Amino acid sequence: MKRLFAIFLLILFLGVAGLGYLAFVVLEKTPLVTNRSAVATSQHAERVKYLIERYQAGATQGGSEAELRVTERDLESLLAFAARGVPAARADAQISAQGLEARMTIGLPANPLGRYLNLSFGLLPSEQGVLLRHVTIGGASFPPGLLLPLLGWGLDSMLGEGSGDSVISTISAVRFSSQAMTMVYAPPDVAVSEDLMSRIADPERVQVYYMRLQEIAAELRGGYTSLTRYMAPLFELAVHRSTSAGADAADENRAAILALAIYFGDSRIAKLAGNSNGKYFSGSKLGSHNVTVKGRHDLVQHYLTSAGLQLAAGVDIANAIGEFKEFADTLRGGSGFSFSDIAGDRAGVALAERAVNAEDAQRIQTVLSQVKSEADYFPDIAGLPDNLTQDEFERRYGDVESARYLELVAEIERRISRIPAYGGG
Repeated sequence: MKRLFAIFLLILFLGVAGLGYLAFVVLEKTPLVTNRSAVATSQHAERVKYLIERYQAGATQGGSEAELRVTERDLESLLAFAARGVPAARADAQISAQGLEARMTIGLPANPLGRYLNLSFGLLPSEQGVLLRHVTIGGASFPPGLLLPLLGWGLDSMLGEGSGDSVISTISAVRFSSQAMTMVYAPPDVAVSEDLMSRIADPERVQVYYMRLQEIAAELRGGYTSLTRYMAPLFELAVHRSTSAGADAADENRAAILALAIYFGDSRIAKLAGNSNGKYFSGSKLGSHNVTVKGRHDLVQHYLTSAGLQLAAGVDIANAIGEFKEFADTLRGGSGFSFSDIAGDRAGVALAERAVNAEDAQRIQTVLSQVKSEADYFPDIAGLPDNLTQDEFERRYGDVESARYLELVAEIERRISRIPAYGGG
């Protein structure tokens, strides 16, 4: 027994020492990338939207392979928005006939080992899927052949066993010219989205809340009404279920929020539901288009879609997606950049973030089960600028890193922090 204990201590020590050595090797005192390749703008949103539409068009070709051409300008636009989802990140990439070179620097809090995590990789032309030239993290280089299996394992852990290989195998070739990269890919398997849903929450538990929403809608006869009429009874159910033996308030909250997102959210949430076999989330969505917050249906969608995205991807990604949508709305035919929408997005993130926090879960359940008005869970949007065209946004705020923009976002966060459901007075 003593020998086993000694071996355990040795393994533990070596593990800690190994992590310490890895941190010493990968963290650096100087950044690899000093400037972001671009700051997110409406022009970048237009390029990203175009790429998404091209990818989606290719993915609906009935099983045949499709091609997606990405230029350096496209990469710049993608990186501009991708960096918004990673705090303190800077990234750049270059395309040549020899392949792709990409670099990223993530700033870290002050520490004795190094303030920067630097990453880089090279992608080679290939007619046999993805082929990496090199992978470096800080001062450590990793065999390219090791990274793809590790990436597959990571995707498996998030999306379900076998999903990693499924995602990677959709890319059959990568080709380069001096100006662009062309990826040849097959439509992704719909089962990946179903596995993603099961990784976020138990679909059967979410189904219980989804069916409760259908019951509430039938009681209201699907008429125009405030989201409050749905929130209170839904979280009453969460409170009741959380008192059962072995139940967890955070799990019940997660399921309730996902049910709300699937029932009332917009098309951005559809992939979370998966459901190609029709087992879950089927039947009537009576009232799903008639519910409002502040008299607006679109704010319900911003609020609940962002809550669902927060559960799936995390706070920074959810906020970045919401911000991207606002920039896309400044393009021709869009409704313009609206800070009210940003407030809805960030309130949804706050809802999901706190509702699944073990320390806050029961308190939030109680508050939401007793809500009397929208002010109990949704921020005041009075005075927030809305429907700004691209020119108006740039004239008044410049870009998303300007002091005036950050000031207004901070004001939105202050309004959210004062809401009772999120800990305010």
